[in-house]
Amino acid sequence: MRTGARARIGRGGSWGLVALAVWVCVGGEVRGQDGAKEDGALKAVAGRYQEARRAMLRRRFTLYADELSVLEKRLGAAGRVEDAAAAAAERMRVVRVLEAKPEPKPPAGIPAGPTPDELLEALAATLLPEEVPDDAVAGGGAGGQARTRVLKIEKAEIDRNSLPSGGGGIGRGYWGRVKAAAAWTVSGLVPGEYAVILRFQCGPGGGGTAKVKAGREEFTVEVPEGESWTRRGVLQAGTVKVTGSGLDLKVVAESLAAEKNGSLWDLRAVMLEPVAAAGR
Repeated sequence: MRTGARARIGRGGSWGLVALAVWVCVGGEVRGQDGAKEDGALKAVAGRYQEARRAMLRRRFTLYADELSVLEKRLGAAGRVEDAAAAAAERMRVVRVLEAKPEPKPPAGIPAGPTPDELLEALAATLLPEEVPDDAVAGGGAGGQARTRVLKIEKAEIDRNSLPSGGGGIGRGYWGRVKAAAAWTVSGLVPGEYAVILRFQCGPGGGGTAKVKAGREEFTVEVPEGESWTRRGVLQAGTVKVTGSGLDLKVVAESLAAEKNGSLWDLRAVMLEPVAAAGR
């Protein structure tokens, strides 16, 4: 009796352990499935939020472009030609982003350019405060004191055909062709000497030479191959003396280190930094 009882208890215990194991496995699977469903739901919510945010940004920028158009006409009618031109340039910058289309996949070795959504986010970022003042607000200081001017690539005049990858309609991109160029017309400068400084990013396979034309000065810059396309680099091209209040500046790609599928850099901005106070 005792032996049989112990046998029955042993068999019952085994079945109990099996049942417990099955319950744990099934329960764990159910919890895993629930967790996956929750993750999927969160991703769906985040996706809908991003879509709604991008739609909101597009509506706001469309309204912004319309208001700039009205402002441009009013300034033109008032005879304020330079201000009207500035409003027109800003309107075109916004319109180019709003009308940007997805770019074809670039050749092997060249990073893909930003998507229309990424361009929209980048445009929104340009309207937020930055560490360095924007060209529109960093003019001469009080009492005629010279201040650093930042010429962003988004505001440059660019031959869009010269930037095959990453141009995106606003000029940012990887300079993959010789003679690719960006130009700015700067006004409101305080007379004096300014260092011409290039802010860029360059990674493996990048680099080459660029020519910088600032007024009557011309500089050749060696762009070294970088370690990462996300790491910022700075090069000083030279010093230019400004005698009036304006300056024409142009940057041109002269050569690429890699003859095939290479890029000179991803130029982000040109800075005009005062070397000494005006009049010294």
